[in-house]
Amino acid sequence: MDEDIPELVDVAGVAPEVVEPTESVGETTNVAETSDKIVPATILTGYLGAGKTTLLNYILTANHGKRIAVIMNEFGDSQGIDQSLTSSHNGATVEEWLDLKNGCMCCTIKDKGLKAIESLMARKGKFDYILLETTGLADPGQVASMLWTNEELGSEIRLDGVVTMVDAKHIIRQMGEHREDGMNDAQRQVAFADRVVVNKTDLATREQVLEIDEMISKINGAAQILHTQYGRVAIEDVLGIGAYANVDPEIRQKSYVHTIDTSIGTVMLSAPGRLRWSLVDEWIQELLWDGRVPGNEPNGEMQVMRLKARLAVAGFVPVGSDQHYERATIVVQGVCEMYDAFVVPEATGLTADVPYKLVLIGRNLPEQLLQKS
Repeated sequence: MDEDIPELVDVAGVAPEVVEPTESVGETTNVAETSDKIVPATILTGYLGAGKTTLLNYILTANHGKRIAVIMNEFGDSQGIDQSLTSSHNGATVEEWLDLKNGCMCCTIKDKGLKAIESLMARKGKFDYILLETTGLADPGQVASMLWTNEELGSEIRLDGVVTMVDAKHIIRQMGEHREDGMNDAQRQVAFADRVVVNKTDLATREQVLEIDEMISKINGAAQILHTQYGRVAIEDVLGIGAYANVDPEIRQKSYVHTIDTSIGTVMLSAPGRLRWSLVDEWIQELLWDGRVPGNEPNGEMQVMRLKARLAVAGFVPVGSDQHYERATIVVQGVCEMYDAFVVPEATGLTADVPYKLVLIGRNLPEQLLQKS
C-alpha cells in the first residue's frame, strides 16, 4: 500500500534497490555541493497517495551511501514507528531521532517541523542533508518561510528546494477542483515547486501524462518535471538540487489548459542590461509587500507566490553586510512576502552568457503591466 509507514528493518546484507533513471522535462539543475557549515534542506510535499512515503521508505532503508536526516511530518497521529520514543521539547511533541544502519536518521513530528530541526541541529555533523516531509494538505510556502525566518537556524541550514510529488492517476482531477477563495491545495503545491515528480505514470495513458505536463507548466513554467513509477526517484533528483542558489535560464512555453484556473501562471520578464539595485529592491518590495505592480494601484487580486531572478546590478549591498559591489551578478529568490538576494561568484560560470531575467509564479499576474513597470 503506497502510504504505509516505512518499516525500519535491518538492512545489513540486503542488496541496494536499483533506482531507474527518471525521465525529465526541461533543463537539469546542477547539484549543489554541501557545506561543512551549512546543511541543505529540501521540502517534500504532495497529496496523500502521491508516493512520498514510498520515496522515504527507500531513503530510510537502501544502502545509497548518503547521510540524510528525514523528518516525517504526518505519521504522529496514526501508527507511529514502534522503535521511536516520544519526548517533550519546549511544549511540542517530537520523536527521538533514530540512527539507521544505512547512515540516515529519522524522526516523526506531531506539530510544525521547526522543533524537530532545532533538535536535529544538536546532532550536526552526523548528516549532510535534511529532508522535511510536509502533511498532504500543507502549504509549502509557509514551510519555506518558516525555515527562512528562523534566525537561529539561518546560519546552519539553507533552503535547497521544494519537491512536489503528484499522483498521475488523480492529479488532473485534483488540480481542476474549484475553490471560492482561489487556488486549491494541489495547484499551490505545484506553484511553489522547484521539482515536480509525476509518480504512477504506469496508471495513466501517454495522453494523460502529456496533459499533466501541460497543466504543471501552465502553473509553474520554471519547475523541472520528472516522470517515475513506484516512487523510484534518484536521490540526486530531490536532494542537493541547489534550486535557491541559481535561476534556470530556460522557462518552458505555456499552453492553455481548459481543466484548470487560467488565472494561475508563470510570467517571465527579461532584464534590460544592468540595473540599479536600489530601484530593483523598491520594485520587489512594492510587488511582494504591497501586492501591486509598481506604478499602479493594488487591485486586491494579484498574488505572487514565487519570485526568481538573475540580474546584473549596480550598487548592490547584501542584507546584513557592509560590503558594497559596484557591479555584480545576483540571484534573487522570493517566497510570498519574503525575498533575499546574493552575489553569484564568477567561479561558478553562471555570470556570463546566461540571460538576465525575472520569473514570477502566482495568480492574476498582469503580464503587460509587469513588463511596462
